[in-house]
Amino acid sequence: MLSIKVIILILVIHFLADFALQTHSQATQKSTSIKALLKHVGTYSGIWFLVAWVWWDDPMKVVLFTGFTFGFHFLTDYITSRIVKKFFDKEDYHNGFVVIGFDQVLHYMQLIGLYILCDGVV
Repeated sequence: MLSIKVIILILVIHFLADFALQTHSQATQKSTSIKALLKHVGTYSGIWFLVAWVWWDDPMKVVLFTGFTFGFHFLTDYITSRIVKKFFDKEDYHNGFVVIGFDQVLHYMQLIGLYILCDGVV
């Protein structure tokens, strides 16, 4: 069951994993370096692995949630970070931040959708 407590946890953990634990070099290089992007997504997914293990005592759910989170986060950031870089390079910060906001909505949708999917898997 998706409760308000779970939604708040998803938002807070996502913020910590996606922003607070992202290094400066990952943030500035992930748009041009697959290595930097993989480091960011690896750290992000590692945090979600630990969270998923607490939520479900089922290795299949943990692997499903973490694996799809890794894949979706990588694909989303691969695309959005490159678009943001183009806007920021032109000093078009408004549209760059619009893309960052959209990136965050995609991450929230993915996390909430996967939580619902995994929580309902028998």
